[in-house]
Amino acid sequence: MLARFEGDVQLVLYPFTLNATSEVATQTALCAGEQGQFWEFHRMLYARQEQWRRLSDPRQRLQEFAGAIGVDTAALASCVKSGRMEKLINADKAYGRSLGVRSTPTVFINDKRIVGAQQEGDFVRTIRQELDRARREAQ
Repeated sequence: MLARFEGDVQLVLYPFTLNATSEVATQTALCAGEQGQFWEFHRMLYARQEQWRRLSDPRQRLQEFAGAIGVDTAALASCVKSGRMEKLINADKAYGRSLGVRSTPTVFINDKRIVGAQQEGDFVRTIRQELDRARREAQ
């Protein structure tokens, strides 16, 4: 969907963890990002969420997913174990709370808040409205 608006919109992701399991998944994704694999791992997390989200400790399963996309799993495990991503995760969570985020997904298109899963067309319509508004204001 974002490819339609390339050059006009920017996606900024602030992970908002809701529980210990999602925090481990987020740490793992951020650590995969150190190897240039954040988005690939992120997509895999969503595609396979039924395989990990109810586990009390999903680390092993997440390691398997990471290995499947070519992430160095030893470096990944070391990163997750170090806890060095926790500060970033906590800052993102605090920022989300300051914006009134209480659930995921919550998406902001400029100042328009969209809570819950939506159809692609709803996002496209809102993006177009915001682009039109920004163009009018720029004139």
